[in-house]
Amino acid sequence: MTQDWVSQIAAAMSIESLPETYQDVAEVFGMEGALRLARRSGGMRIYVPKFDSLVRDRRDEMIRKEFTGSNHRELARKYGLSETWIREIVQRKPAHEQADLFAETGA
Repeated sequence: MTQDWVSQIAAAMSIESLPETYQDVAEVFGMEGALRLARRSGGMRIYVPKFDSLVRDRRDEMIRKEFTGSNHRELARKYGLSETWIREIVQRKPAHEQADLFAETGA
């Protein structure tokens, strides 16, 4: 199978044998994962969004659930945010509720 020979090649290669710009990919995904990515998407330009934009909605939802009314500082430390930002997140409605409100008002 295809996977077997890719695994064999991955086991025989070192990260240093890859182009320097691709070594980070191999460090994150492992050599086999890096080779599979190259096989599937090689030659394509891939945009990788910032971590924060990928997790923001879920992170904010978790913060709202964990908020007790007085644990701003604890949440700020846990999530690496400022207390001011925690307050904004807690006061702001979740994105899906804002979209529902927008639809209801017809704005």
